[in-house]
Amino acid sequence: PPRDAASRKRPQGKVKADAHRMPTWLTITICVCILLCGALLAGECLMRAYLTQRQNEREAAYQRVVDAHPLPSDIRTLIEQYAAENKLQPAFVASIVLNESSYRTDAESGVGARGLMQLMPETAQWIAGKLKLENYSFAMMYDAETNIRFGTWYLNYLAGLFQGDPTLVACAYHAGQGEVRGWLSDPGLSEDGVTLKLENLADGPTKSYAGRVTRDYGIYQALYFTPPAQSAGVDPLPDADSALLPLASR
Repeated sequence: PPRDAASRKRPQGKVKADAHRMPTWLTITICVCILLCGALLAGECLMRAYLTQRQNEREAAYQRVVDAHPLPSDIRTLIEQYAAENKLQPAFVASIVLNESSYRTDAESGVGARGLMQLMPETAQWIAGKLKLENYSFAMMYDAETNIRFGTWYLNYLAGLFQGDPTLVACAYHAGQGEVRGWLSDPGLSEDGVTLKLENLADGPTKSYAGRVTRDYGIYQALYFTPPAQSAGVDPLPDADSALLPLASR
């Protein structure tokens, strides 16, 4: 009898142990939930890492744009002063200075142009006469203020000839007004004789120069001359059309 009693108790203990075991379906459900939570957490970490990397890349790209478009405070003051005096957009003047001299007051080209805005001797002499400047000498083109005063006067003159079109003014500043007039009179280059699309020009120094100037014009406008209330979200890498702001009210 004792043996029979023991044998009867063993199945009862097994039943009692089984009663405390978690159901298989619930175990599987919990494991799946844990795996899903882990996957979601890993996905969130990867997404944050990706967004951080993209933000860092964006900030680095922005800094490269800023570094490539310097605007020293003293030169900026002069640009703003004489741009206003000559009814020009200061961002356009800044883009001309960048592409002419990279803001080097002592810059001199192989053909003799001098200073920030790289004025040629004949052009500077002619402008000095228009400004009625006494005791003029070409050495004065190394002076930042004099050079910017002369250069902005000349840009205003060209803007008057070409309806303030940045592309035409940049082309004329680089190649001369006579060359630009010749292009405008060519139906193959200008459909209306008034405007000129850069893509219609043959590849060469003037086309490259005008393309850089109009591009940098938009970048300078976004970086330095956009009103604070409008600056949020401004991309310093504008498309071609957004760069072509009118130079002045003609």
